[in-house]
Amino acid sequence: QLVSGLKQRAESIAPITDAEGNGTPLKALLDEITDERSELEDLIEEAKDRIRNIHDNPEVLRRYEEQTRELEAQREKFEGMKDSKGARKEELQNLKMPYEASLTNIVSKVNILFGGYMTELGCAGEVRIYRGEDENDGENQMDNFKDWGIQIRVKFREKSELQVLSARVHSGGERSVSTIMYLMAMQDMMVSPFRCVDEINQGLDERNERLVFRRIVQNSTRDAELQSDPSSHCGQYFLITPKLLPNLTDMEHDDVTVLCIFNGPHNFKHFNDFDADKIIQMKKRSVGIKRDAENDGDEDSDSQNKRLRTSDMDV
Repeated sequence: QLVSGLKQRAESIAPITDAEGNGTPLKALLDEITDERSELEDLIEEAKDRIRNIHDNPEVLRRYEEQTRELEAQREKFEGMKDSKGARKEELQNLKMPYEASLTNIVSKVNILFGGYMTELGCAGEVRIYRGEDENDGENQMDNFKDWGIQIRVKFREKSELQVLSARVHSGGERSVSTIMYLMAMQDMMVSPFRCVDEINQGLDERNERLVFRRIVQNSTRDAELQSDPSSHCGQYFLITPKLLPNLTDMEHDDVTVLCIFNGPHNFKHFNDFDADKIIQMKKRSVGIKRDAENDGDEDSDSQNKRLRTSDMDV
């Protein structure tokens, strides 16, 4: 009866059902408590023994204190890491600002040259810095320098929009023109004693090839900006190609030299065998023989005409 009374009193203090008559989580716990006094006394003694063992066991207390100190040390370490992260981010930002400013300045100059070269071709283009997929998120840009790069955007039709240069969108000729113009714009930003390109004009249509060749000649024959500065020059430009278009007006520039390389079984066996004077004499003899043959032909023609006129008079 005492246990039942205490249980009823507990239910009044802590209801085990809500207003709708549904059981609360407390009800499930109370249902597990037995009504037998002897069993309750045994549970109480068991709980007291656990409490006494906790206080009387120094190993448990030592482990608790040790883990408490370790937890506090980890918490302090975590706070220190947060402060260190903030300091590192600030340091990285200080390094990033001059680097990004210098890079932006260089890319801006390349973009102006590239856009001008593409406009000469009747197209449009731009060069920009690509800062990754999160380029609009300044916070994430601090950790994604590996994703940074140069993005070339071009358009070859008036009604189209600028698109990233790619094999999926643009033809081989369009990619070649864009790449050449980008290289020419970038070469203006650096000094080199000479540059060498191989078959850069292959894959271009006639119109673009003529325009590209003109741009190469203009960039490669520019006068030095400062005569007193030995590094102020455009350098030599070697264009290696198996063929060029006929009637390239820019070939007539005084600073353009054409070198023809002849390979085959009928060439000289040694370079010392090449005698320019001998070749000129052979050419003269060839021209002279041809001229004599033409003169002989003219004389034969005159004699034949005379014979024809004589025959007509006899008739």
